[in-house]
Amino acid sequence: MHRMLALALVVALAPGCIWNEHGSGGGGDDVCVETGKPFVAPAPLRDPSNLTCQSIGGGCNPACGPCPAVTADLAPIPSWGICGSSCDSLGASACGNDPSCRLVKDASCSIGTNTCLTDFLDCFPTDTSADNTIDCFTADAWTCSRSHNCSAHHTQDPCPLDGTSDCPRPFATCTPVGVEPGHCTGQIICAKPAPACPSGTTPGIANGCFTGACIVNSACP
Repeated sequence: MHRMLALALVVALAPGCIWNEHGSGGGGDDVCVETGKPFVAPAPLRDPSNLTCQSIGGGCNPACGPCPAVTADLAPIPSWGICGSSCDSLGASACGNDPSCRLVKDASCSIGTNTCLTDFLDCFPTDTSADNTIDCFTADAWTCSRSHNCSAHHTQDPCPLDGTSDCPRPFATCTPVGVEPGHCTGQIICAKPAPACPSGTTPGIANGCFTGACIVNSACP
C-alpha cells in the first residue's frame, strides 16, 4: 500500500494528467487535470473482501499528455463504495430501507454458534457498479457488495496490534436479505438438493435442509 501511495505521488508531480477510472471492465469517464495542478487523492474505498478502508491512487491517461513510466504499475481504481459515507452511520432498519446501502451481517452469529441479540454488523454503501439482479447465493465478496438485495456475512479477525489500521472482517458468504445462511454441518432430512458450491466453500444447512448459501470453509466453526 505504501508503494501505491508513493507511485500516486510521483504521478501527481509528473507531466500529463490524472485518470480516475470508475466501474469495472475498463469503463468510466476520463477526468483530465491541468498539468501542474496538485493531485488530490480520492476518498478511501471499502474493500468488500475484508471491509477495510484502502487509499488507492489514480492512473494517467496518455490522451491528456505524456505519462510517466511508473504508471504501468498503477492499477485502475476499483468501483468499491467509499468509506465514511452516510450509510456507515445507519442502523439495520434504516440501512435496509436505503437502496444505496447494503447490510453486512456478523458471521459468528449468523453462521457460528454465538448467541447474539442481533447479527447486524454494519451498513455500507453498495458498489458504484450496482446490480440488483445478481444471484446473492452464488456471489463472491465483490459481487455481493453490488446489490442492495444481498446481505454479506463477514467474520472478524484480530485487530492489528499497531492500532492504526481497520480490523479485518473476511467475507464468509452472501445471501438474499432476510435469508439466513445456516450452519456448516447438520442432518439433512429434506429432498432439496445441495447447491453447486465452488471449491473452498461448504453448503449451508438449516432445519434439515440446504439453504442455498455457500459458506467459505475458513468461516466454519
